[in-house]
Amino acid sequence: MEAFFTEWVRQEESLVSSLLAAILSNDLAHQSRLVSLAVAHIEAFYLHKSRLAEQDVVQAFYPRYLTPFERTFLWLGGFKPSLAFKFIPPEPASSDTIVHLRRSILAEERDMSKQMAALQESLAARELLEAIRIFDHRRNGDNSMERAATEVGDGLRELLASADRLRLCTLRAIMEALVIKPADVAIFVANAMKFHLNVRRFGLQCDNRGD
Repeated sequence: MEAFFTEWVRQEESLVSSLLAAILSNDLAHQSRLVSLAVAHIEAFYLHKSRLAEQDVVQAFYPRYLTPFERTFLWLGGFKPSLAFKFIPPEPASSDTIVHLRRSILAEERDMSKQMAALQESLAARELLEAIRIFDHRRNGDNSMERAATEVGDGLRELLASADRLRLCTLRAIMEALVIKPADVAIFVANAMKFHLNVRRFGLQCDNRGD
């Protein structure tokens, strides 16, 4: 995943550079093509991430390929979907459509956070019970700990998949809300990608200073 992510970020830098140039030149047709490429680029990341989760859900949830600074932004394995609203151009940001959409996304975030908290509580309680019984289980050849780990892993995969779907759905919904003015869509996408790249760069700089 680390090699994939490094190349993915390099491609993102190229996309942002091209998109900013198209915005500056007011080339709406080129902006539209680049926005489509940017969305496909983001979708490719989540597809790769879902494959990683099938093999190692903990790595997908707490990515080691991210810097410590980048990990401070993690919510269920990625950025909070509601963060995307900060990248909307000021003029449409207060429209009724955007305000309603933001409330809806925030409600879904709260629901998922509760699911994660319940999963963590369940894991802690199960670990305590298993610790108490571990010696008897070993003697009897019981595999309940393995079953518990499988259940928790499946729960994490399901929650991660839901969170990633919400991130993508939020992106698409905001773009649809802004489509009446295509230039706003391009600015929104460019702002979001620039933010990600800036967080990445700052995290790497912090790591280098630490070395």
